[in-house]
Amino acid sequence: MPPASPAARHVRRKKKFLVFGTEYTFMEAPIVCYSFDDMSMKKMTIGIDASRANVAKRTGVEWYAYHLIQELKQVIPDSYRVVLYSREPLTDGLEVMPSHWESRVLLWPPKRLWTQMRLSYEMLARPPDLLFSPVHVLPMILPKRAVVTVHDVAFMALPEAYGRLGSMYLQFATWYASRFARILTVSEFSKSEIVKYFGADPARIFVTPLGLTGTVPEVGLSPSTIADPYFLFVGRLEKKKNLAGLLRAFRFFKKRGGAHHLVLIGKRGRGYEEAIREGMEDVHELGYVAQENIPALYAGATAFVFPSWYEGFGLPILEAFAAGTPVIASRTTSIPEVAGDAALYIDPAAPEKIAEAMEMIVNNSSLRERLITLGRARAQQFTWRATAEKTWASLLLSFRNPARAGYPESRK
Repeated sequence: MPPASPAARHVRRKKKFLVFGTEYTFMEAPIVCYSFDDMSMKKMTIGIDASRANVAKRTGVEWYAYHLIQELKQVIPDSYRVVLYSREPLTDGLEVMPSHWESRVLLWPPKRLWTQMRLSYEMLARPPDLLFSPVHVLPMILPKRAVVTVHDVAFMALPEAYGRLGSMYLQFATWYASRFARILTVSEFSKSEIVKYFGADPARIFVTPLGLTGTVPEVGLSPSTIADPYFLFVGRLEKKKNLAGLLRAFRFFKKRGGAHHLVLIGKRGRGYEEAIREGMEDVHELGYVAQENIPALYAGATAFVFPSWYEGFGLPILEAFAAGTPVIASRTTSIPEVAGDAALYIDPAAPEKIAEAMEMIVNNSSLRERLITLGRARAQQFTWRATAEKTWASLLLSFRNPARAGYPESRK
């Protein structure tokens, strides 16, 4: 038998929203509400902050947001409605969406405070059933359900590598997320750090490792400005990445007769000026390089050297593995979790040992080939599709069982 016709009734609904953890309620104007026995007829709406995915020159977190959104388009079924929020019209493939997805451009002329002001207003005026922010920061006003990705808390472990105001902002954003949202993070190490520094309930934190996508050339040519052979570093040129230690190690390598050059890819960051005092002879700084040109630079390198002090994940390690490039990396933080047994590990505090590892890669062909084989196999274990599927499972749990999703009692 066909379902009974819905009965219409006039109601005044309460709308609830959250400001810094405090819930407020106001009454909407009367509307006509139809009641169905089958409540599954209502499509739940998921809002996603796509602002950082939509920037022109993406780096780590922006690439995570971009690839995750692109894969979620293939994962989220059409029984849900998805809204992408951005401050400019979507580009670079983000604007190509399934029929149950839409773009909502939230114009905001000032350069700052788009999240805290404009997106907050949107959450008040037209809240989704769930808001997902893949970039660490949530707006001041939240809908009933919120999920955020906290990539790392290096600002707590290495405060000297951050400016005071930036560190304070990240501390507040993470504390706020730990109290009033469900948290996704990219490694078991980062999960333990969030619990350690913010007292978050581990049951409310879910690990969704990063991934790789597309094909990577096995052989690539370096730009004519680079003299072969060379070692490669990819990442922000800053204190947290141990740029000074890398340059010091390279200087030891050269003193021992090494003929290689060192190529640095990445924007300059905090501590750059201090680090380059170690010397820049035979060092080639390329600055920001478009993503499509980086795989060839990985493939052309003798080794990828990554002596970072702190990583929430360490995606460049997987990129080097996929390109068939041996990896020399720190045995610290999340790096062993990501690299497994496929990297040559070093102590980031021992530049001479890093130089010795560089010499081993150059002189020991069997070691080099073994690391290449192990690295390629390791890279195949990480995909953006897997990241998207784990993310969607976490978002879905927020709909089906808010109590298990970890929301405070006041928000249920």
